[in-house]
Amino acid sequence: MATILAPAVPGGDRPAIEEALGAFGIEQASVEPLSGGAVNEHWRVDAPGLPARVLRRYHPRQTQDSVAYEHRLLQYLANRDWPVAPAIVAGGGSQLETEAGRWALFPFVHGDPPANTRRSLQRKGALLALLHVDLRDYPETEQRPGFGRITDLDTPLRLDGFADFHALIAWDALRHPERAHAFEALRERNLEDARARGYDDLPDHLVYFECLGNNILFDGDDVSAMLDFDQAHRDARVADLGRSLLTDGGLDGWSLHAFLAGYQAHGDPPLTRQEVDLLPTMMLAAEIWNTAHTLAMSDRHPADWMEQSIEQSLTVRLPRLEAAQDELREVLRGAGGYPTL
Repeated sequence: MATILAPAVPGGDRPAIEEALGAFGIEQASVEPLSGGAVNEHWRVDAPGLPARVLRRYHPRQTQDSVAYEHRLLQYLANRDWPVAPAIVAGGGSQLETEAGRWALFPFVHGDPPANTRRSLQRKGALLALLHVDLRDYPETEQRPGFGRITDLDTPLRLDGFADFHALIAWDALRHPERAHAFEALRERNLEDARARGYDDLPDHLVYFECLGNNILFDGDDVSAMLDFDQAHRDARVADLGRSLLTDGGLDGWSLHAFLAGYQAHGDPPLTRQEVDLLPTMMLAAEIWNTAHTLAMSDRHPADWMEQSIEQSLTVRLPRLEAAQDELREVLRGAGGYPTL
């Protein structure tokens, strides 16, 4: 086992972290918790004679096969000079399983969060477009284990102990019947809209699904790091864009315009009119996806922030997004180069 030199780690976590670091060949280190991960846990590790590292403990729902997929993808992108941090291989592998969880070690990357400007959003959109082009050549064409398209909630929910989405609704209805049934009905309307607009017929691509928030770091005007590929999987590219637009743009028309304009300027090919019209539908699907996952995790790992997020989404964010679908579509058509005549 390693020895933690600094007292920044709570006593309950220390033995587990020391065991993991020891297995990765680190004998002593200063360890500091890092904020920002809503699901996985992270610590900065400073060991004598080594560059700074990040130790990650994955959420229990992440399987060995799923983590291995992520690590292979990170190495592929690193080989193509993308600013990612590939998992460090030590002791024969890039992941470690102990009684306390599943662990991985990464290089610590430096950079600043993006400025809250339209220019930053435009650059994120351009970055995602360029990434989509390179991801076309990724050799693994099967779906990532435990993942499905954004409208397939049944597959990932099984990792949380639910047979399908309807089982999740039945569980929540025991506590909040009106809330649960309203959520189910809204999702059905979203699925019908996605089908009617041709989402089911769009080809699958490998998507990042995390080109948002502070996952993109900058060093001046240069992108210094792209973080959190633990949700990367195969889906239509509009699903990737929909989640980014939801998180970074929300209902702000100028922000949405900036992100999509950046994507269209570098998309190869740019989004079609059909794909642009699907983006508000995908934004709503992304909020449904986020809410369903948080609701499922709250069963086994309850936390106040989860319940607050679920309630806020079901009573505020989802109704507002659904009501704004037509308005969002008009804004995004203009940004995508398809203004209404």
